[in-house]
Amino acid sequence: MNSETRVDGAAGARRPFYGWVVVLVSLLGISTGPAAFGLASLGLMIGPLEQEFGWDRAQTSSAVSIMMICTALSLPFVGRLVDRFGVRRVLIPSIIIMGLCLLSLPLVTALWQFVAVYIVMGTLAVGSNSVPYMRVLASWFDRSRGLAIGIAGSGTGLGFAYVPVLTEWLVTSHGWRTGYVGLGLIMLCLTLPMILFLLRESPAAMGLTPDGLPPALDAAGTPVTPAAQTGDTLREALTRRDFWSLVTIFVSLAFVLYGLIPHLVPMLTDRGLSTRDAAQIASIFGLATFGGRLLIGFLIDRHDARLIAFIFFSLSALGLGVLAMDLPTWAFLVAALLLGGSLGAEVDMLAYLTSRYFGLRSFAAIFGVLFGAVMMGMGLGPAIFGFVFDKTGSYNSMLALGVPICLMAIVLVTLLRPYAEKRRGAPLSVT
Repeated sequence: MNSETRVDGAAGARRPFYGWVVVLVSLLGISTGPAAFGLASLGLMIGPLEQEFGWDRAQTSSAVSIMMICTALSLPFVGRLVDRFGVRRVLIPSIIIMGLCLLSLPLVTALWQFVAVYIVMGTLAVGSNSVPYMRVLASWFDRSRGLAIGIAGSGTGLGFAYVPVLTEWLVTSHGWRTGYVGLGLIMLCLTLPMILFLLRESPAAMGLTPDGLPPALDAAGTPVTPAAQTGDTLREALTRRDFWSLVTIFVSLAFVLYGLIPHLVPMLTDRGLSTRDAAQIASIFGLATFGGRLLIGFLIDRHDARLIAFIFFSLSALGLGVLAMDLPTWAFLVAALLLGGSLGAEVDMLAYLTSRYFGLRSFAAIFGVLFGAVMMGMGLGPAIFGFVFDKTGSYNSMLALGVPICLMAIVLVTLLRPYAEKRRGAPLSVT
């Protein structure tokens, strides 16, 4: 029996492993989360908001920065709630609040109201982020965990791919208010029913085991303690060097890469591209993120994740270098492919390494703290990119700063210690 099918003992029929349905639901759910709907859509809203209300780019992008900072502060609490009460009890109300926030944005008439809605997204709707989904996936998969996380995590790239195109069409055809209404209706009419009827928190709830394989036994034939009951507590994780190395690596990368995302479209239009062409390049960036996360998930199940991180972080540095130089339009496509393809190496890689270094006992709490720190970097990035542009009239200095930041992350990855992992068909070992 492989990880994709299971045998029904009564009928002897082979059934698809339901864990892959959970992966698909997680992929689509993440594609509609705050990262895609709150962040990727903003680049198409900056121009219309500036024309109607006179808000400059720093003021508008500060809303998403504040949202991310609120998310960073809230995620540790969300992680503890997920570990204590379960995924669905956190995820469902968060999706409802997120949808209502998007529907309320067309009603704003002042900057403080716009920022206030984004604050609600970053606090009360924070459970619609990746933390609950990653906890579910870590429960459903062990040997194929990297691939499952990579596929589901590519939902962010999927969102980055279709949100700019969809938002551009809605804004061009019907105005920026309709753009937010469309996103809100997707949350409430598509994402919410999918989570209600299809998401299952663990294989045990359906009489299954991780990966759809037979229960693991020790040498004496006794069932091995479930992975969900083993690992470090949050307090224990905080005392480990690996924890703080991961914080430094992924916060630095998030600051640069996510700081760039809401400014990519205006950055390209400043260089002479039309809004539609810039949105298409942003869509290519999203498609590259989607593909990159699939590839990363496939690779980290088979190779040392530290080596994969080294390679993809190097692509980030190269992409930023290309974008910083005065090159023809085709170079923007290359930079979008490099940066988008490497973007999957942060959150997905962080979730995978968290599960391998610290186990699943308090996974949501530990990952919530780590991801919260990363969100702090994500939150500061857009505001600082906007501030530097308003002061200098260019993004070049921020792009140039991003290259050494990526190089620092590469060096720190090489200093991470080996982690325990289960190789396919092999006992627990240290790579």
